[in-house]
Amino acid sequence: MKPFLLFGLLAALALPAAAQDLTVSRADGTSVTLSAAALADLPRAQVSVEGKAGPDLYEGPALAHVMRAAGLPVGMRAHGAPMRGYLVVRGADGYAAVLSAVEADKDLHGDGAILADTVNGGPLPEREGPRRVVVGDDLKSWRSVRQVVAIDYRLAE
Repeated sequence: MKPFLLFGLLAALALPAAAQDLTVSRADGTSVTLSAAALADLPRAQVSVEGKAGPDLYEGPALAHVMRAAGLPVGMRAHGAPMRGYLVVRGADGYAAVLSAVEADKDLHGDGAILADTVNGGPLPEREGPRRVVVGDDLKSWRSVRQVVAIDYRLAE
């Protein structure tokens, strides 16, 4: 009985680390898992959005850098068929939103989008984090998926 309890305890302790990982699926059906450490090493950007009490400053890796780390076409590699690319961003609660791959790439679109892990200099609130997609030029935050767990890259027909 004691080995089972120890195994259960170790498995429970491992869950938070696994929950920090991000799965990115590619159009060819393959996927890659980016660890929290890999995401933390990516170049960061900031996006300011209007919150309930005034502007909120979100910070995290630029979504284009997350896409590049996952082997998705960004920048000059996005020319041709990848211009039909779009991302389905999924939250832990099942909520999902769509962004064109171009609008997620700051090299191709004005404000771009980020995979935020902080807001106003502190960690995201538990109901939003550990990561949240924030799109800089959206007038409403309806595509700002909270508790992001997966990103699926697809090509429109």
